[in-house]
Amino acid sequence: MSKQAEEFRSIVMDNMADGLYTTDEQGRLTSINRAATRMLGWTEQELLGRSVHETLHSWAALPPTACPLTRVCSTGSPVEVDNEMHVRRDGSVFPVQYSAAPLHVGATVTGLVVVFRDTTEQRRRQQREVEDRHDQKLESLGRLSAGLAHEINTPIQFVGDNTRFLAEAYQQMLKLLLVYRECLEPGYGQLPWEERKRRATEAEEAADMDYLTSEVPSAVGQSLEGIERVASLVRAMKAFSFKGTEDRAYADLNEAIRTTLTVVRNEVKYVADVVLDLNEIPEMLCHVGDLNQVFLNLLVNAADAMEGREQRGEIRVSTHAEDRYVVIRFTDNGVGIPEEIQKLIFEPFFTTKEVGKGTGQGLALAAAICEKHGGTIDVDSRLGEGATFTLRLPIAGRRTAA
Repeated sequence: MSKQAEEFRSIVMDNMADGLYTTDEQGRLTSINRAATRMLGWTEQELLGRSVHETLHSWAALPPTACPLTRVCSTGSPVEVDNEMHVRRDGSVFPVQYSAAPLHVGATVTGLVVVFRDTTEQRRRQQREVEDRHDQKLESLGRLSAGLAHEINTPIQFVGDNTRFLAEAYQQMLKLLLVYRECLEPGYGQLPWEERKRRATEAEEAADMDYLTSEVPSAVGQSLEGIERVASLVRAMKAFSFKGTEDRAYADLNEAIRTTLTVVRNEVKYVADVVLDLNEIPEMLCHVGDLNQVFLNLLVNAADAMEGREQRGEIRVSTHAEDRYVVIRFTDNGVGIPEEIQKLIFEPFFTTKEVGKGTGQGLALAAAICEKHGGTIDVDSRLGEGATFTLRLPIAGRRTAA
């Protein structure tokens, strides 16, 4: 039986994809599999008997007592390390994640077994995802910039017009005030009352007081409204683009949807009416900046789906809580998505738009962001009848392994 067990151990050691090695209680290598020697660039005979810490952790100026592997030997408790570096024979380093567990003989720790994995490609994928997300944001901002400039320019224009009107009104009212002061001047004591009244009446007619009385408050109100409109756009842009930290935080997704709609309004308002059916939902643990990007992509895609329609379209956004999830639906009555490509739309760089109108990253990143949050995104569509994208996101965020 021991021979079969040894053969089984040898097959597992030699054929597993992850690196595996064992040490004695002093941290010296006692065995190592092929995957580990391939990743490290050493032969098994060159490594046997060497100190793991001095060989693989020579990049770090840490004493052996600070090494996680040393702590496993001293405490007898296993560890998992996600962000570590190992050194190859040629001196280059590469990122790894590993787990280490003690080997016992009775109550005594006689060594360790360590399984590690090269995470270089994983980090590259994560970096590519960050770069792709950045490219998507740049694409979105480029597309939105003209619309935002128009949204801001309109209120700024009538604020400017109203300010010029108020400046002229001030001059007219100042002239009228000076006439009033003249009429009340003591030096004009011998001036008949009728003459004073005539001068004041002429000044009021010249100033068109009835018009000023009506229009000045209106101009002030419009200007304040325009300033608030610009301020709301700036607040929405700050909330939309706020990067925050790498940590998740609780956020109101209803407010996030309203913010995103404010940012994208110019893309939508000429082709469709947006109906919000936002029910009461609990705050969700999430990266709200990433979800803002998802909402923006879905709203822009829905607006694009209205192209070619004779009638004005409708985009409906609804939210509700369902068990431990927030469910968000984006429904449009646009051209719809052919059944044969519905399974492809979440693939990176797949797009049905003409060259220059999209990179095909929007829905792929939306799917990646939903998956990152432990949620899903699905589409239900019929050609000529519009489409519904449904997001299901866990309120408590992605569960981490225990």
